[in-house]
Amino acid sequence: MITEESALKVLQLDGSATAEEIVARYESLKDQYKKIKNETDDLKTLLAYQLKQIELDDVYIYFRKKQRI
Repeated sequence: MITEESALKVLQLDGSATAEEIVARYESLKDQYKKIKNETDDLKTLLAYQLKQIELDDVYIYFRKKQRI
């Protein structure tokens, strides 16, 4: 189960983050993970970053449900 603390940890933000900061960080990490995933030929790295993308999407959904963004 995702908590606000764990969600902020994934985004590497603190509790005072604004909605704009959360969305900007989400988009930045999403782009970064996608770039790494697309550039690697290593299956282990590919799967690791695919899991990171799923975790990031879960965090985004969590904040949407909590109406924080």
